[in-house]
Amino acid sequence: MEKDFLRRLLQELGAEENDVVYIDDLIVKVDGSASTTSKLPFQTWKDFGWKNVASALSDLRVKFAEPLLMLVSVTAPFMDVAEEIIEGVKEAARRFSLRYVGGDLNEGIEAVVDVVMVGRAPAKIGRVPNPGDLLITIPHFGYTSIAYKFWPAAAHPTVKRGVEMLKRPEPIWPLPLLECVTASMDSSDGLADVLWTMAKGVDIVVTQLPTTDDVEAFAEDRQLDLEELVFNGGEEYLPVFAIGPNCEVEPPYVAFAEVRPGQGNVWWRDKPLPWRGWSYFRRG
Repeated sequence: MEKDFLRRLLQELGAEENDVVYIDDLIVKVDGSASTTSKLPFQTWKDFGWKNVASALSDLRVKFAEPLLMLVSVTAPFMDVAEEIIEGVKEAARRFSLRYVGGDLNEGIEAVVDVVMVGRAPAKIGRVPNPGDLLITIPHFGYTSIAYKFWPAAAHPTVKRGVEMLKRPEPIWPLPLLECVTASMDSSDGLADVLWTMAKGVDIVVTQLPTTDDVEAFAEDRQLDLEELVFNGGEEYLPVFAIGPNCEVEPPYVAFAEVRPGQGNVWWRDKPLPWRGWSYFRRG
């Protein structure tokens, strides 16, 4: 429902379906969330502020943009909550070398954080790859899925890593060569959501699960569905790049899918990949 509404709105506005807005050589991103739907039990208010900054930065960075400035609007029920959120925003700004120039402060029933980030874009990068491309990513999917379910057992190293990814995401991964990249997205609503979004007029064939031995061992030990953990998590803030077939894949990246001519399907093990990613307003 959420994505269908946004698609209709963009069509009315005559805007491109992308995770950012390009204006000449500038790139603009607005992102935010409300505490009732997005703050996890183990996150502090500082973590909540940090996460919203990281979320906006991830969308800029996956487009190779250089952030220039950031504005943040905070709504909170109490002043001490607002102060903690803003302290988390400031900590993230220092960590990521962002120019935090101000914003807005309001009182409301729940805490809401909205981040506007402006950057300089060296090129315009969309979300739809070309037939023959490879999809590459950093193979750390599955940790956040595990953390959602098992966070009270954070002493386990695999759970702990997932909790750390959710509390203080750090989208400062290395970038591939710009001239190799034909499309890109970051994974915030789940890898399956990314793949189905990128499969517009092409088919995407997943060739391997982009995860780690730790996640595989955890899933096997607890008899969990590994594919569900990898494809339908969320808030990984990991990049997915489409690159040309003649480009080399350098660590920490792995090629995990191929782009082929098609009708907009995503395939895994010769079957359509189920999608159960995050979406707001499902009960609306």
